[in-house]
Amino acid sequence: MFRYITPICVLLAIAVVLEASPRFRHRPPCGLPPFADDLPTEQQNNLTEIWKDYKEGDSCDEEQTRTREVIDSLPKELRKNLHRRPTPPYLKGVSKDILEKFQAIWKDKSIAWPDKHEKIEELAEKTLTGDNLKQFKEFKAKKAEQTKEYEAKEAKLSTEAKEAHEKIEALQKQKFQIISDLSEKAKEELFDLWHSRPFGRFGGGRGGHH
Repeated sequence: MFRYITPICVLLAIAVVLEASPRFRHRPPCGLPPFADDLPTEQQNNLTEIWKDYKEGDSCDEEQTRTREVIDSLPKELRKNLHRRPTPPYLKGVSKDILEKFQAIWKDKSIAWPDKHEKIEELAEKTLTGDNLKQFKEFKAKKAEQTKEYEAKEAKLSTEAKEAHEKIEALQKQKFQIISDLSEKAKEELFDLWHSRPFGRFGGGRGGHH
């Protein structure tokens, strides 16, 4: 069993908690956005050009600003679609019937998340073949390794940090439940709001205290 990709509603729930304080405001990760392949050719090429010389570990302030400009130039409907659950790489190219089976599990609120993980794994083993099955197994192995590293770090937390971590985890679950109960329209309103939220700070680069 494995921890599946964090769904967009969980990311939003975490965002509510973290954005509550300026100190925890965060920015998108550096690098070519994962949704780049879903964009029109012109925008794909623009993003590729923006990130072609970026090296991991370098500041990416300029690249992030230019990426934001490309995204903001898209039609509103297309921007909204970027915030929907992305199709995992191991499901790219599968039939509509298979994709809908996975989506049915993701959307079923009556299934607990640990059970969803198991059902997704069972469905993948049963329906995926070739490169799709290979990518799924690679994804599963990567998530297992990430989980192991996360739990190792979690076990080393100081008492103070552990207590804070547990409180934040509890808040995240509450926010997740609130967002899960929202209509799709309300979720889209929040996507649009949070997408327009400015990030960064005046007169400074990365690092330091906010």
